Parts: sequence; C-alpha cells; structure tokens
Amino acid sequence: MTNVLLTKKYKAHAAGEILRELPEGEATALETIGVGQKLKEDKQPEPKKAGKGADAE
Repeated sequence: MTNVLLTKKYKAHAAGEILRELPEGEATALETIGVGQKLKEDKQPEPKKAGKGADAE
C-alpha cells in the first residue's frame, strides 16, 4: 500500500491532499496521469525487546 500526494485536483480531492493506503497499481496510475506523486514510506523502527539482563523479570 502506498501514500500519494495530489499535485492537482482529482475527483473530490483537493490538490495537496494525501491519499493514504492506495494499492500500488492505483498509485502508479495517478502518478502516470500527472495528478500525484508517490510518497516514500518512512518505516518506523520496531521497538527493541528487553534482553535477559539484570533488570529482566
């Protein structure tokens, strides 16, 4: 799934709006027709699991 930033008005969405969780094919289509651009996905680091140290219960 991909997020797309609209660069032009598209259907009922204003320019500058972010469409979230679009299928890859639809995101590519919007980019191809020139109404949006795909946004890079910033993956959040996974929380570190507590190790078995002195503080472990």
